[in-house]
This record gives sequence, C-alpha cells and structure tokens, in this order.
Amino acid sequence: MLYIVGLGLGGERGITVRGLDAVRRCARIYMEARTALLTFGVDGDPSSRLTKLENLCGNAVTVAGREIVEGEGGDQILREATGADIAFLVVGHPFGSDEPSCKATYTDLVVQAKELGIVVKVIDSASVLNAVGACGLELHRYGEAITIPFFTETCKRDHFYQTIVNNRWLGLHTLCLLDIYAKEPISESLIRGNKVYEPPRFMTVNTAISQLLEVLEMRGEPEPAYDEDSLCIGLARLGSDDEKIVAGPMRKLVDVDFGPPPHCLVVVGETTQVEKGMLQFYMIRS
Repeated sequence: MLYIVGLGLGGERGITVRGLDAVRRCARIYMEARTALLTFGVDGDPSSRLTKLENLCGNAVTVAGREIVEGEGGDQILREATGADIAFLVVGHPFGSDEPSCKATYTDLVVQAKELGIVVKVIDSASVLNAVGACGLELHRYGEAITIPFFTETCKRDHFYQTIVNNRWLGLHTLCLLDIYAKEPISESLIRGNKVYEPPRFMTVNTAISQLLEVLEMRGEPEPAYDEDSLCIGLARLGSDDEKIVAGPMRKLVDVDFGPPPHCLVVVGETTQVEKGMLQFYMIRS
C-alpha cells in the first residue's frame, strides 16, 4: 500500500494522529525535498530536525528530490509499495500544494500506483489554503489563489495579474502563494553536465509586494486592480507558535519585518463588518 500523508503546518508535529498511526506501520518513509525544506527550514541544523521526525515516526526518513520522485526513484517507490506499506510525506495537504508542479508530481505518483494495482490511501492535514482563515477573512469569500514567481532580470512573469483583476471585480479576496526555490539546478551546470543546485530561497511578503507594484509600472493601466494604498495582509509561518499576521496598505506592509519563512500574502477584496472587526486586531498602527 502507498500512503500519501499530509504533514500539516508548523513542523513535524502538524501531522494528524491518523497520519502518524499509518506512517508508523510503514516499512519505509519518503519525504519530498520541498516538503523537507518547508518542514525543517533553511536555518540551523536540519539533521537534528530530521532526527526528531524519525523519532516521531519510528523509522528512517528518506529525503527525495523531485527529479528522484519523477524519475527512476519514483519507480523504486512504486516497486516497494507492491509488497509493503510505504509512506510519502507531503507538507500541508497532499493535494493542496501551493505549487502546481508539486501537486502534479504527487498526482502522477498516485495515478501510476493505481495503474499498477497498488492500493493508495491519502491522509490529509491542514494547509495554507484553510489556515489563512486565521487572519479573520471568511474562507468562502476568497477567489482563485495565485502563485507569485520570483522575477529575474530577463523574466518577469505577471500572468497572475488578471486573476487579481477578476477577484477584485467580484469583491473577493486573493490569496497569493509565494515562490520557493527548494532544489533548483543552475542552468550553467546543466550545460556542463555537472548538476549544481542554487541555495534554497523563500519569497518574502516584502518581495511579493515590491513585485506587485512593479507589475503596475510595467502595465501602466489607467485603472489598475490595486495600488500602493490597497489593503493587504501579510502572513508568516502559519500554523506555528510564532505565526505573524499584519494588515495594512501595501506601501506600509512592504517595510514590515515578517521574520523567517514561509510567507504568504492576501490582497483584500470587499469586507463584511465581521471581517473589518477582525482586521483591526492586525492593522498597522503607525
């Protein structure tokens, strides 16, 4: 059997009791590299945190890069699952990933397993898509979520802008999930045939707002979907003991120190009286 288990948010202890029971029965446990980065962070000694997870699960945990899961390593996982219980750990909800390519990776693994006649059991957990409710905005009043990618000197993709336009026209809030470089190969190293990876990077709320304002300059629209005075909410480390939530206009949020990642951002749409009351607790006072 193949278990796809959500780890939830806030570290290894975000896993559900049901998920932990399943993992402890498994002969082998895998964790995708991006999940490991989000669970253990980029600071400190990740090996000690991995040890805590292994102690919690009662077994060794193998960290697998996406190229392993999608390549021959994925075939190995499936071969093992034909004769034993195997667990694959995913940050948040298994199919609530904030990155479409990651969600496609897990879905493809499930499809291949089912085609081989392997029993698949998905055990869910909390994800940013429901934890964002902590800011006080009602979940049913969110429109389509977007992902803001890192801009480079040669590539500044603003495909997400139209989604913000659509949501704002409907009066809905927009959850902005922020880009993560977990284990990205340097293009020059691929040309040389010696794969070298960039250091992990998390986009911050500050960078996201700067890029959103840059999009306005690039487009130069007379009636943009938002401006520097638009109300937004910055959120950091949702589900953790030290989560941080701050609301205010873009021009003020861009200078707030939200601390360590991961971060996300909400572009606020029309608000109810209840939502306005909740937002007052998080509003910038200066």
